[in-house]
Amino acid sequence: MKIALLLLLAALPSWSPAQSPAPAAPAAAPAMTDQENQNNFWDCTLPGGSYTVALSKISVVSLHEFNLPGGRVTEMNIVTEGDALARFYFMEAATPGGGLAAGEVAKARVTELANLAADRTGTEKVWQKVLKDYPLATHAHTIEFRLQSKADLQALHGSAKRAWMTGRGRTVSAGS
Repeated sequence: MKIALLLLLAALPSWSPAQSPAPAAPAAAPAMTDQENQNNFWDCTLPGGSYTVALSKISVVSLHEFNLPGGRVTEMNIVTEGDALARFYFMEAATPGGGLAAGEVAKARVTELANLAADRTGTEKVWQKVLKDYPLATHAHTIEFRLQSKADLQALHGSAKRAWMTGRGRTVSAGS
C-alpha cells in the first residue's frame, strides 16, 4: 500500500512530499436550503438519501462531538418514538500538532485527485458515503447520513431543532 502511494506521488510532477498542497477549490455545489413548510414534518434530502419525520414523534435532537483513533466525529441524532434512530455525522482526520503530518498530506492529495477524477467522469463518490462493516458493525434500526462539512451538519441540527421546538415543519436539502 505504501509503495503504491509513493509511486502515485512520484508520478505527480506538480507535487512533492516536501511541500503542502494548496487547498483544492471545492466544486460549486448547490448550497443547503432550509425553509418552513406547511406540514408538521421535518423533511431532509441529502446526496445519500432522504429522511422525513413527524415533529410529534421526535423525542430528542442532539449534537455532540467525540474522538476516534485517528479522527474526530461531530454527530447529530434524532430519536423518535419508533425504533429507528437517525444519525447525521461529519468526520475529520486528526491533525497531530495542529499541522498536517506527511501521511495526512498524502491522503489529502490522493483524495483531491480521486475527487477530480470522479467530477470529470461523473462517477459517484462512494468513498464519501456511510461505510458499514457488515456483519461486524451493523447498526440495526439506524438511518445514517455522512455530511461533507461540519457547517452543513450544524445547519441541519439548527433546522431540526427549530422545527421540533416551534412545531412548524421544515424542508431542508443539500446538493452533492
